[in-house]
Amino acid sequence: MAETADTLIKNAIVVTVDEQRRVYTDGYLAFRDGKIVAVGKAADCKIDAKETIDGTGKLVLPGIANAHTHLNQIFLRGYNDDRWPVTDIPKAVATVMRLLNQVTSRTDERRSYVLTRLHCLEMIRAGYTATHDEHFNNVQKRSVDGSWAALRDSGMRGFVARCIIDGPMAPEEGRETVADGLVELERLQKAFGSDRIEVAAGFINYQYRSDPEDMRRIRDGAKAIGARLDIDMTDNSRGANLRKRGWNGGQVEYYRSFDLLAQPIYAGKAVNVMSHEFEILAEQDCRLGIVPILRQFDSVGLPIHHLLNAGLLPGLGTDAPMVSDNQSPFEAMRQAILGQNLAVNREKADGVPPPEAKLWATAETVVEMATRGGARALFMDGITGSLEIGKAADCVIVDTNRPGQRPNFDGRRALGILVWAGDTDMVDTVFVAGKKLLAGGKSTIWNEDDVISEAEQVLREIVAEAGLDALLPDRVAGRSYRGWTYL
Repeated sequence: MAETADTLIKNAIVVTVDEQRRVYTDGYLAFRDGKIVAVGKAADCKIDAKETIDGTGKLVLPGIANAHTHLNQIFLRGYNDDRWPVTDIPKAVATVMRLLNQVTSRTDERRSYVLTRLHCLEMIRAGYTATHDEHFNNVQKRSVDGSWAALRDSGMRGFVARCIIDGPMAPEEGRETVADGLVELERLQKAFGSDRIEVAAGFINYQYRSDPEDMRRIRDGAKAIGARLDIDMTDNSRGANLRKRGWNGGQVEYYRSFDLLAQPIYAGKAVNVMSHEFEILAEQDCRLGIVPILRQFDSVGLPIHHLLNAGLLPGLGTDAPMVSDNQSPFEAMRQAILGQNLAVNREKADGVPPPEAKLWATAETVVEMATRGGARALFMDGITGSLEIGKAADCVIVDTNRPGQRPNFDGRRALGILVWAGDTDMVDTVFVAGKKLLAGGKSTIWNEDDVISEAEQVLREIVAEAGLDALLPDRVAGRSYRGWTYL
């Protein structure tokens, strides 16, 4: 008698990213009650299902995780064009933080929900099944509630950090004591913690706590209520701000000196981490979520060979739309490969020999980072990130039956083309825990036109209240901008 399932996907290229890294060139995947019950060769399939999806010409991938982002910052999409070129990273960050504070001080719970809902819709349509969030704009205390409610309603998974900050980069009205921040953390953990969403504590990075001992206090307070720690390991000062604190080593060593790495933590981006510190991150089981596009901004590139040599498999993130207008996992995969090439060439100019072949990123490497690596970065690797029996039925069906993905030489170049030419419009179907969030490229959860129009209206309200019209491009009728006339 045939085994029964809720959903069967058959005759597809099934990319499992399991322990053996098996790819079934003509395979099937079946799940029931939100979990995978069978995976293998289509010829061996003995499954009867309520729903059967013909996977001919399609790729089935494990769930993809956005391993670093900020959910409610979609209002700054397109800002890169306004501010380009970016030649001074610290100055650019300070400028955008001022603008960010102007907007977030007017982003209440309702507005935050509307904006984050658009971001979640975009990510689902791009093929993401899970996401990260660092929420640090706390002038409006309930803004985070709206953001995480939208994530909850989207059906995606989330590893979300509520950051407790008081440093000079934070607006005065958004600064908190550790005690007050921990009260909010516990409230949010009770409100949003679930089998899909994990609530963590964070403080962005050391520059966002005026008293260094507060980092330890946040860690201890979080541990007391069973919350993990999230640190965005970005040091755009390249150690200058650490030296002002009397520390001459790297940021990873600095965090370790406060015992913050004693338990596995989320370590975002790892920007300007010293080469010897990757070994420390590996030894302490830190979970990395790197952002490839940012390493184009500063022309540093990505030290993927050093990460792989240390035994680290990072996840890939996009960061907020104010940083990376393109919220696409396929673009992040490409940028990871190109970012490593940039880093290697910089090292070559300094007389450093190129890495050995096994340490170069390939299509397989970055697909693994986007799936298995992303799940690991967000502490979900026991649940998702690979297509294995017993894991959650999180998967993405990508349609390669289109000119931009052909010829693929009977599938022999399918994975390479996916990475080098993939786009979000290829994403056909998205499942999380067996629930279909996307079908035929369209949301099954929300009316997409409503999501877009309501977000646009919220932005009009904020622009009017904050007096930001003068900061927007004059691409409107009756004005000229950059030598072009709009009529």
